[in-house]
Amino acid sequence: MENILRNFFGIDVEDRKELAKKVAHSANDLDFEMAIAAHENWKLRLQSFLEGRSTETFVAEEICFDNRCDLGKWIYSAGRAKLGTFPGFTALVGHHKMFHYAASNVVALVQAGKIEEAEKILGMQFTLHSNEVIRDLRMLHTLTRQPD
Repeated sequence: MENILRNFFGIDVEDRKELAKKVAHSANDLDFEMAIAAHENWKLRLQSFLEGRSTETFVAEEICFDNRCDLGKWIYSAGRAKLGTFPGFTALVGHHKMFHYAASNVVALVQAGKIEEAEKILGMQFTLHSNEVIRDLRMLHTLTRQPD
C-alpha cells in the first residue's frame, strides 16, 4: 500500500482513509474493473482487425480521441477535479492519450495495407501504453477497496 501511495500520489500519506475516500468519491462515475477489462479487450479487437477477422468498423480519426471513451470522460471530469494535482493521475492521462494514439495508428496502418508496421505498433507501443493504463487503474482501484 505504501508503494501505491508513493507511486501514484508522489507523497507519503499519513491519512490513508481520507485519501482513499477522495479517490472513491472521484470514482463514483467509473467502474474500474470494467475500464480495465475494456482496455485489455482492445488488444484482442485490434489483433482481430489486423488479421482481417473483425466485423467491427474502426475509424482511426475517432479512436485517437482520448476523451470519448468511458475512462476518458471520467479523466476529464470527476477524475481531474479530484485527483488532477497528483503525479500518478497526470501519468494516467498521458498513458491513456498514448494508448489511443497507438490504437489509432494500428488501425490507420492496417487500412493502408501496412500490416507489418501495424503488428509492430500493436506489439510494442500499444502494448506498453495499454499496460501502463491498466497498472494505473489497478492502483486507483486498490485504493478504493481499502477497509475503513
